[in-house]
Amino acid sequence: MPLILSATRVLASKEVRRILSDQAELKSKVSTNPSVEDETLEENPHCFVIFPIKYHDIWQMYKKDEASFWTAEEVDLSKDIQYWEALKPSERHVIPHVRAFFAASDSIVNENLVKLFIFLCPTWSTAAQT
Repeated sequence: MPLILSATRVLASKEVRRILSDQAELKSKVSTNPSVEDETLEENPHCFVIFPIKYHDIWQMYKKDEASFWTAEEVDLSKDIQYWEALKPSERHVIPHVRAFFAASDSIVNENLVKLFIFLCPTWSTAAQT
């Protein structure tokens, strides 16, 4: 594993340990704070449903967020092979390593964010809409 990727994993692991060690404190703040009156933060045994949509404002924000991502159909990839073949061997060597770094780093960060968000927002429909 390249040094950059292992360093990223170490940093991410430290962050995961910090998040996990703070979970009890976070849970007590959320459940005992009388100022938190948001029903999306309350435990709900019937929360494993998305439809019918109960929180329309959250759904609208999800749809707005979803629209900000590009899809494969929106990008013309027909000339990529020509560009790839025009690259020097040294350039071809670097690109997969850069892509691997970002793929690994992004997935670690995203996984940590999802775990924390689901912990803080137990309503499944809210968590699923992120």
